[in-house]
Amino acid sequence: MNVFIVEDAPKTRKELANLLADEEGFAVVGEAGSVRDALVGIKATLPQAVVLDISLPDGSGVDVLKFIRQHNLKLSVVVLTSNPYDALRTKCQLLGAAAVLDKLEGLDQARRALLALSPPLES
Repeated sequence: MNVFIVEDAPKTRKELANLLADEEGFAVVGEAGSVRDALVGIKATLPQAVVLDISLPDGSGVDVLKFIRQHNLKLSVVVLTSNPYDALRTKCQLLGAAAVLDKLEGLDQARRALLALSPPLES
């Protein structure tokens, strides 16, 4: 599964990329630290999944979700946020997020969510 990571903290992006690199069948095809770079990168790489931070320096991950929905991109989105309040969770799910996870509970849950969303590997 090709994954694009949107996270403004470089250390967290690297940690997510390393977690996914250890999984067979996963490839990080791009990374971004802002809404603008995410939109350009997702359009250029057409990943199968996106790990998306909500708090970005030039906007919100919700803006990225809206872009994905408006362009009818067929990809799975796992949202990470340090403030997973109910209204945000509902808004993200209505915009097509497959999962909305509390970043404070650890990044490994994003890996597990992507594993659950990925198609089985061919033998």
